[in-house]
Amino acid sequence: MRAALMRSLVPDLTGDLVEMEQVPRPEPRGPHEVVVRIAGAGVCRTELHILQGEIPVGLPHVLGHENAGFVEAVGPSVQRVAVGDPVLCYPFISDGLSSAERDGLDQWAPDRIAPGIDAPGGFATHLLSHERAMVKLPGGVDPTDLAPLTDAGLAAYRACAKLDCKPGDTVMVLGAGGLGHLAIQILSAISPARVVAIDVRAEALDLAARCGAEAALQPEDLSSYLDGEHPAAVLDFVGSDQTAAMGIGLLGFGGHYVAVGVGGTLQVPLFDLVGSEKKIEGVYVGSYRDLVEVTRLTLAGQVVPKVVRYPLEEANQALLDLAAGRIVGRAVLVP
Repeated sequence: MRAALMRSLVPDLTGDLVEMEQVPRPEPRGPHEVVVRIAGAGVCRTELHILQGEIPVGLPHVLGHENAGFVEAVGPSVQRVAVGDPVLCYPFISDGLSSAERDGLDQWAPDRIAPGIDAPGGFATHLLSHERAMVKLPGGVDPTDLAPLTDAGLAAYRACAKLDCKPGDTVMVLGAGGLGHLAIQILSAISPARVVAIDVRAEALDLAARCGAEAALQPEDLSSYLDGEHPAAVLDFVGSDQTAAMGIGLLGFGGHYVAVGVGGTLQVPLFDLVGSEKKIEGVYVGSYRDLVEVTRLTLAGQVVPKVVRYPLEEANQALLDLAAGRIVGRAVLVP
């Protein structure tokens, strides 16, 4: 069996990033554990943060927290899925007993395990997960192109669902990449607002237009497009100093800024925040229910992830292409 093991961290993202080795297939040890044969594993900027040492992991380590595939083995008490079922893997594993989970905040369970971050992930042929993390797909569905839903789609859906827009409102989507192109489609499905996408890449703006954005603009064209108007909300999927400042600056009275991407710093004068009653909120992944909902939209054809497939053996190239901004949509590794 092949699997991708991290043997060294390369801060400048050059050279050999991932060393491929033979490892045995995991087996279900607990009564509710599930072994998934990976059909697709999304490539996320979280992997770049790990490579750059910003998220510490023990070595060797198998990356990959955005996973989909087919159930290959189950523990003796598993009831919700069976061998052969196509599934999406919710990115956190926990027991369901914490107060956070009982409130629907699965992503904030204190005992949660995140495959690909603090346990072996899906840059491999198989993944050890848990019955509670499984979202069963209809028979006959190929889960490969749905793998991005388990993080990118999950976070995009949660960000969109936080908005309270009315007809005539405008929502700005900053960054039309792996998450942003999904958010545009989700907003079109669940919100009456018109969507405007902002990106610096022409190919990303083209994708945004094809995903349903009313306008897809370079940052320098935004002022003339708005002509003094203010969006009701800004979803920031980039998370840089520049996009944070631009997003807050675009809002008028009562405007809503939602940060999803991370990397920058947000600085807001309290006079502006109070005087304009602006709302600032962050999104951390999403709940199990959020994953169910974005999956429902996708199976209904209202959301179509733009996937760029790479063989698992080309994980290095996928990571380098992501770091260089060469991927339009979401990269998915296929064993």
